[in-house]
Amino acid sequence: MAVLEKGIWNEQKEIADLSFEDSFNSHIESTAGRYHLYMSYACPFAHRPLLVINYLGLNDAISFSSVAAKRYSDGWLFDDQNPDPIYEQQNLAALYLRAKADYTGRVTVPVLWDRLNNTIASNDSSNLAMELATNWLSMATNKVELVPSNLKGDIERLNSWLHQNVNRKVYHVGFAKSQHEYDSANDTLFNALTELDETLSKSNYLHGSVITLSDLFLLPTLVRFEAVYEVHFKANKKPLKAFTHLYRYMLDLLNVESIRATIEIEHMKEHYYFSHAHINPHRIIPAGPEITW
Repeated sequence: MAVLEKGIWNEQKEIADLSFEDSFNSHIESTAGRYHLYMSYACPFAHRPLLVINYLGLNDAISFSSVAAKRYSDGWLFDDQNPDPIYEQQNLAALYLRAKADYTGRVTVPVLWDRLNNTIASNDSSNLAMELATNWLSMATNKVELVPSNLKGDIERLNSWLHQNVNRKVYHVGFAKSQHEYDSANDTLFNALTELDETLSKSNYLHGSVITLSDLFLLPTLVRFEAVYEVHFKANKKPLKAFTHLYRYMLDLLNVESIRATIEIEHMKEHYYFSHAHINPHRIIPAGPEITW
């Protein structure tokens, strides 16, 4: 993945090649209309804060838009179907440079843009989802505690585990460069899915009978599994449907309209199959599979 280095786009460097990476950690004020979320309907990490916004009903307080599905050598782009609604920029890198002209690091989604200060308030999906779930309830139309105080520690621990063993691990499977690397990541991923299936055999959701932030961390990976990960990433040791409790759980969450509304399967497929030319060099986007839910 290319990076910006002191404000210059470098297609040849990876994040590991940089001696440091700039970060954006501004205090986020719970002020309606101040922020805009730039996300991607393809990206499971950007899906986290989008799910929080939609599920809690923060849509009138925080606007959002997606980048284009297809990604080229110059990173995330905007197009006619997915324009930049604020500055009419051509790519996401321009927003990073607007925030910091000599920015060094990856150009990633999500981006929470601060309209008041014309800068990036946050580009950390985990922290941003937690911030929105805990500090914006006063503006929510669906005032659900996604992080109940008595479960906060458990939620944070499980979110971290999900991030390492499921959300990111499926990428380790798909981007493996050796059989050993693939086998190791694949085993970790499917062991984690087996553990989650066992947990969900005893409860409706990850922390009992109510939806919490942990469920909104797991769901983005699950809804991409059949359409993308099982084929494109070769994460097919077992089909997702074989995890009967996990699959039932996914379908239950998808019955919530505000959750289902955040999912764009064709956008996901177009992004993954087109953008990962090192996996799919002819960039052919498959007609299937048929998603029955």
